Amino acid sequence: MIEFAFVLPIFLLLVMGILDFGFLFYNYISLENAARNASRVACVEYGEIAYGKRNQEDGDNKFALSPRVLTLPTENATQKSAYDSKKLPVNDTTSGSFSDGYTEAEIRVCMEVARSLERTGIDSEGRTISIVYTYDTSEAVMNEGWKLNKRPDGDVTVTVEADAHVLTPVLGVTADNMKKHIASSATYKVEEQYTED
Repeated sequence: MIEFAFVLPIFLLLVMGILDFGFLFYNYISLENAARNASRVACVEYGEIAYGKRNQEDGDNKFALSPRVLTLPTENATQKSAYDSKKLPVNDTTSGSFSDGYTEAEIRVCMEVARSLERTGIDSEGRTISIVYTYDTSEAVMNEGWKLNKRPDGDVTVTVEADAHVLTPVLGVTADNMKKHIASSATYKVEEQYTED
């Protein structure tokens, strides 16, 4: 009986560690899939993503908004109605760019991420998507001038960040409010489809 009292805490610690790391690994794989699915949309529909007005003075002129940071709604993120411009942040303070709201393609990116994160232990608050087109920040832009149809000369990298819930105090000791911040990126070659200058 004394031996059991010595072994039980170690056994419970081991079981809780397996549960916590397994659940965290499952959530990371879901986040990785979300980034991959979003990158697929971003590489094909590059003409409608991270492209628009930088501020209100731009009028009808459009520019690259790379990096473009999108925030998922806390509720109904898989439904288009949740992306009403009144409900989402208008000023993208992370990248310092201005936006009238998300484009149809940016909403598709958000919905792909939201679908991938359904039925996981990932918190619905604070989920962000960062989209960077490497052509927008390359030396070629400085030398040749920025053109939307030149984006296929580079890649697109999508980074998804979120907080995953922790199940037991084993990981909870180092977690903030029993949540671990996790992030995953996926890079795709931009596919040439857009013809407008």
